[in-house]
This record gives sequence, structure tokens and C-alpha cells, in this order.
Amino acid sequence: MINENASYNLKIAQINEEKEELKRKKEIHAYILYVVNQFIWAIQGLQLKSFYSFFAKDYDINSFTFYRHLGLSIAGYLSIFYKKIDMKYPWQINHRIWFYIRNIGIYICIRTWMDSLGIFRLSTCQILGGLGPLLTIIFSVIFLKEKFHAVYAYGIGICFIGSTMIILNERKSETTTEKDASLNNIFLGSLYLTINVTLFSLGLVGQKFLCEENLSPEEQTFYFGFYTVLIAGTFNIFNFDFKLRNILYCLYSLLNGFIFYICNFLNSVSFKNIEISKLQPVSYLSTILVIIASAVIFKENIYFTDILGALMIIGFIIYNGMYPPKS
Repeated sequence: MINENASYNLKIAQINEEKEELKRKKEIHAYILYVVNQFIWAIQGLQLKSFYSFFAKDYDINSFTFYRHLGLSIAGYLSIFYKKIDMKYPWQINHRIWFYIRNIGIYICIRTWMDSLGIFRLSTCQILGGLGPLLTIIFSVIFLKEKFHAVYAYGIGICFIGSTMIILNERKSETTTEKDASLNNIFLGSLYLTINVTLFSLGLVGQKFLCEENLSPEEQTFYFGFYTVLIAGTFNIFNFDFKLRNILYCLYSLLNGFIFYICNFLNSVSFKNIEISKLQPVSYLSTILVIIASAVIFKENIYFTDILGALMIIGFIIYNGMYPPKS
């Protein structure tokens, strides 16, 4: 009898060990996908900024959003059709509130992000937008019931100081792509970014809920684009904006939508197999890439306090990723 119990316990221990090993492999796979995704996010971010340079006459937020998310929804639907996925309709989804926060809130995110790009340097927007991982951790604690640790509170203070240092540099920026960096514009740009980061972080939490509900990445990206196309198209109708635009502008917007599809697809695949808080430190890889590229491509000024502020923000998040608080 004793030998049977010992054999049973050993078998259970082996099964648990195999489960843990499988979980670790899935997390490593999700981590690698997320790292690759940050390079794609950086390309997508640079392309967004280039609209102000390449298509100044054709660009407006509603037409851009319409074509961009038309590309996203087309890519999502083609993936669903190719994989023969039995689609869930919105009324069949349990987490409907999070579904709509993610899919409708993205329109506001796009508007505030593009408006902030018209006021701030791309590097500033990218760094301050990088406060999102910290907010995502806080929201994941509140809504996903993940554990909160005191080190997160210290991080909020560090990141706030770092972001303030970066914002203050807008007044001495002399690049021609930004508007006059008056206090009013700095306040407005900061407000846009605050709204953007908050909604984007809530959207990531919503994405995690949808992943837990087994809504496929293809379905998520399709709805992500579909609702924004409806909203942007409605605004175009109300504004009586029916003019035909440069075909290159339309194709460039569609291309950004296809790139955006890849980003969101990889996000959904990663979130399915790992906690959000474990991935957030990696988000700063795209921030670093964009800061370097914006200085080279768009000739944006980079100041010492930009670097110091960025290091404060990025340093804390990376430290938190390498030495996470013990449960």
C-alpha cells in the first residue's frame, strides 16, 4: 500500500513538472514573439510620423483612420476566411464591456496620438507613451487581479519625474516639424498623450480578457479594425468629406493598417500564454528604436535630459522585469 502511494505521488509530481515545463516553454515563445513585435511597432510608429512629411495636403485624421483600419479589418477577415474560423459575434462575447473599450476606444487613441505627433517630437511621444506599461501593470492588478507590490509605487514616482523632464524640453525644440511649443500646446499635447496612454493600457487589459475567452487573434484584429472604420466613416459623412485623395496616400494608409495587423496579431498570441505584467518591460525596446530613428531620419533634437528622463523610465521597467517582486 505504501509503495502504491509513493508511486502515485511520484507520478503526480512528474505530471506537475511536465506542466510547469510546458508553461515555461509557452512563456518563452510568447516573450520572443513580443520582442520581435517591438521592432514592427517601431516601424509602424515611424511610418505614422512620416504622414506629416509625405502627405501634408491629403492628410486628415478621419480619412487616415478609415483607410488604415480598413487595411487592418481586411487582413483580419482574410485570415479568418483562410483558417475557416467560426466567428463569434459581439453579443456572444462574455466580456462585452472590455470588447467595446478595446475596439471603440482605439479610435480615440489614434486621434490623440496623431494630434500629439503634430505638437511634440516623435521621440517625446514615444517616451511618454512608454508610461503605458506602468499603467497596464496597475490596471492588470485592479481588473485582472494580479498582485501589486510597493515597487510599482516607487516606479510611478520615478517615471513621473522622468516624463516631466522630457516634456520641458519641448520649449527649446527648434525642429520645423513641430508647432510652436507654447505652454498651451505643451498642456494640450500632454493631455492628448494622457488620454492615449490610459485608453491604450485599458485596451491591453481588454485584449487579455478576450484572449482568456479564447477569441482568436484573427477575430480580435478584425473587430479592432471594423469598429474604427465605422466610426471614422461616420465622421467623414457628417463632415461631408467625400473628396478623392491621392492614391499613394490611400495605399500608404492601408500599408500602415497591414503592419498594425501584424502588431496586434502578435500581441494577441503573446498575451494568450503569459501574464501582461511580465511582457511590459519589453515594450521599451520599440521606444529606444524609435528615439534613435527619429533623430536620424527626422533630424529631431535629442537633449541630455531626454536621455536622462528616458533612462529613468526605461531603467525602472527593465529592472522590474529582470528582478520582479516575489509573490
